[in-house]
Amino acid sequence: MTRRSYTIAAALLLLVAFGAFIPLRTVVSGDQITARKVEGIIWDGSIRDLRLNKVPIGDVNARVKILPLLLGRVEIALSRGDAPFAPGINGSVTKRFGGISIDRFNATLPIGALFEPLPVEDIILQDFSARFSGGRCAEASGGIRMTLTKAIPGLDLSNGLLAKPRCDRGQLLIPLLSQSATEHVDIRLSADGSYSVIILLEGDNSENAGTLSLAGFRKSARGFQMTKRGRL
Repeated sequence: MTRRSYTIAAALLLLVAFGAFIPLRTVVSGDQITARKVEGIIWDGSIRDLRLNKVPIGDVNARVKILPLLLGRVEIALSRGDAPFAPGINGSVTKRFGGISIDRFNATLPIGALFEPLPVEDIILQDFSARFSGGRCAEASGGIRMTLTKAIPGLDLSNGLLAKPRCDRGQLLIPLLSQSATEHVDIRLSADGSYSVIILLEGDNSENAGTLSLAGFRKSARGFQMTKRGRL
């Protein structure tokens, strides 16, 4: 083993030894990541009521990966097995200089009233990844499914809506589409947590025009449309 190899090995041993005493809570913090309670050390810990902005993740096991830490990134691997009323979670959140990313995430997230009046129940992430750098969406991939708690009058959305996320004009765009391809929900997310939701119902919905108007929809050239803006 060369002198350089000895130096690198010694540095790694020092890092591991030092890391054995670092509480996990020192790296789980920031404007976009909050939690009710963080326990354990960075190599083996747990997080209670984890949230990414207003999106609830729930209770998870967490550990910091070593190699990204050596490269100046804090990558926190999150996991949870399937349990009653709490589906499993697997993926990671990475904090780096000038940005944050969600990597290879598989989870079912209860959204609740976040996108009201759209009656969303869950957002299902399938190998979902998104990276923001310099305040702009830089990369997105994977799949997303949205399930609804109840039907919108005159529409059959029992199978939910599906999307392939992508970056568009610096924002994360989630273009959800129903099985019939006549119902669209375009969700745009910015790095600062602001979002917009445009719901478009194409086709002839004249029989339900009154009900849709009361729900907040307005007639447009393509059908009935609703726009909502907010912040996560």
